[in-house]
Amino acid sequence: MRAESKELLPLIPTLVAVAETEHITEAAHLLGLPQPTVSRQIARATAILGVAVVERRGRDIAMTAAGRTLIPYLQRALVDLEAGLDAMSEHDAKARGRISIAFQNTLGEDIVPALIKAFGTGHPAVTFDLDQGARSRCLDRLDDGSADLAFVSLSTEHTDANSFQLYDERLVMVVPTRHRLAGRRAVHVIDTAEERYIAMGHGFGMRSICEGLWAEAGMSPHIAFEGQDIHTIRGLVGAGLGISILPTIRGPQNETVEVPLADPTARRRIGMVWSERIPASHVQAFRALTIRNGRSLVVR
Repeated sequence: MRAESKELLPLIPTLVAVAETEHITEAAHLLGLPQPTVSRQIARATAILGVAVVERRGRDIAMTAAGRTLIPYLQRALVDLEAGLDAMSEHDAKARGRISIAFQNTLGEDIVPALIKAFGTGHPAVTFDLDQGARSRCLDRLDDGSADLAFVSLSTEHTDANSFQLYDERLVMVVPTRHRLAGRRAVHVIDTAEERYIAMGHGFGMRSICEGLWAEAGMSPHIAFEGQDIHTIRGLVGAGLGISILPTIRGPQNETVEVPLADPTARRRIGMVWSERIPASHVQAFRALTIRNGRSLVVR
């Protein structure tokens, strides 16, 4: 950069204001500066350039030919500067954005925290709004725009165009430790037609899966209890109040036994779902990280 360019940079707003108003007092008012300051800056610009940029015409002033040649370039420089500041502000706003995630209750212990932790390493200023609940609630929040992404059990409506599968897991029949099926190596859903079931309430992903399995087996089970939390369901099973179809868990079974289900469709696909709306850049970045690294972050 030429030496005179560096010296002229802080004077650009004054030169542009004087060119637009052709009046020192009005330019000073526009800039919020004292009139003598504007006069000194014009004199300073003349000294730097070695040529006058304004000339007196009675009580008024006008740009000289040299000044008129220079001003369009200075105006473009201001426009570019303002565009740069706007772009910087937009980038900063996106970098400090919020991501709203809706997820099923069972995914809050490991999947969602692991993904947020991994994303936070490269995006420490991004914050998250988390909403957990039934599968139907999560998808409703995604549809109405309250959530940017939803982590739920996937169904046939979810394709590569609107979802990403993180993992697929076998479901198990959970029975009390002294139940007649506790020693089985595997069991078919139809073998439980006469049993009392403890099921998740309507709207939860597991309830939808169970209803599909019951329909395939051609049975209408007796639902003894409905719950909204898988841990509570297991507790009720452990108390001998019924059986349930659930995902397997790591750790203590708490008076329950998991019996593998022989039905080939007794599976649950878990993944991330998004809407057709164009997401903000930080949401796109989180989605990309999940697709790129999500499967390796989820321990199953």
